[in-house]
Amino acid sequence: MEKIPDGMVALHSVSGLKRWDESGFHQDASFYAFTGLPNMLGAILVLDGTSGQSWLFAMPHSGTFGADLQGIDASYIAPGPAAEAALKIDHVVSWDTFVSFVDSRRKTNPKLVFYLDSAGQTGQMSGERSNPAGMAAIENPHLLWREAIRQRWSDLEIKDAFKILDEVRWVKSPAELELLRKAASITAEGFWAGAHAIAPGKTQRQVEGEVIRACLNAGSDGASLWPWVRSGPFSMPSTLFEGFVDYRNMDRAMLVGEIVRLDLGCDFRMYKGDFGRTVPVSGRFDAGQAETMELLNGAYLAGVEAMKPAATPDQVRQAFRGYVEAHADGLHTALAREAASGALKNAMQPLHGLGVDMAEGTPMVFREGNVICYEPALVAAGQAYFVEDTILITRNGHEILNPALPYSPGEIERAMAKGKP
Repeated sequence: MEKIPDGMVALHSVSGLKRWDESGFHQDASFYAFTGLPNMLGAILVLDGTSGQSWLFAMPHSGTFGADLQGIDASYIAPGPAAEAALKIDHVVSWDTFVSFVDSRRKTNPKLVFYLDSAGQTGQMSGERSNPAGMAAIENPHLLWREAIRQRWSDLEIKDAFKILDEVRWVKSPAELELLRKAASITAEGFWAGAHAIAPGKTQRQVEGEVIRACLNAGSDGASLWPWVRSGPFSMPSTLFEGFVDYRNMDRAMLVGEIVRLDLGCDFRMYKGDFGRTVPVSGRFDAGQAETMELLNGAYLAGVEAMKPAATPDQVRQAFRGYVEAHADGLHTALAREAASGALKNAMQPLHGLGVDMAEGTPMVFREGNVICYEPALVAAGQAYFVEDTILITRNGHEILNPALPYSPGEIERAMAKGKP
């Protein structure tokens, strides 16, 4: 509220049911982060910076649907003092009063600003262009919510709330960190199940199934992201997101001599896991692949070492690049030299926050309590070599939040042959 003294932020919950093929209902990330309500349908949370008060506008409910979900897991909540006391929200009222509420606020403050969440990368992936220009969108609930507000109050000033909401969510509480650690430990079970399922002739889909099985058996609530089991040419950064528009998820049979990007995450109580490694299909890296992996690991760990309070993402990327520059002349294989040359021209080093959303933003300056996924890649001979951990920024530096996974080619080969270390 301190960040929006000129207006109010209005966060809309999900209103529909889960799709048939989804593992469970998925609440809007920001609505959940600021209410703690994972299942609530048809609700609007308003944080009013002009008055310092919070409002929850709840959809009326009749019938017995959802009666088995109670308390914080309820899909419908009756307005009134009991809900206000339970949720620590100043006002819990019927959402039929939302329009008159906004009209009243605008009457007393004609310059009132409305802050609406665009949801960052997640919102963009929900469909920014779902109709030709001049027509209303038919996808992306964040766009539809914005358009509904504009249709009712065409002269209302609207600003994007994503950066404000994201900044508030960047620093994780001890309770959140506990959930993220649990999600990471479950994700590690999925990683090892996937790594041991990789073999020549197997399809990527078969490995995806083993990942999901292991995560569910370990206590996961579902996938944080559907596993990226991307082999050979499909490991390239240019093809990673093509699976989001492919019915078969870029499935293919894995071949001897190829490498696999094994990148995955499993949910635990709304919080996400996300990390991975590069794995050889045949169980062994050749000399060029091994040297490329060693170069990647050294540069990656140099970048990780730069992660501490007051540091910036650019400093992380500079440390990665500096390592590659320092070691490029000493490389022996053509593959590793190609990878180094490409990295110096265009280093691919994504960083992103992690929490109740897979694609939370990246802080411009790291602070204690930030949780960051760092996933650089080197490209050579039409394949991408990748490494990723989930990293907590601590008071004096950083901590790898996920269980230890091997970095070196030899350690990965031995782990695949004998089981996880």
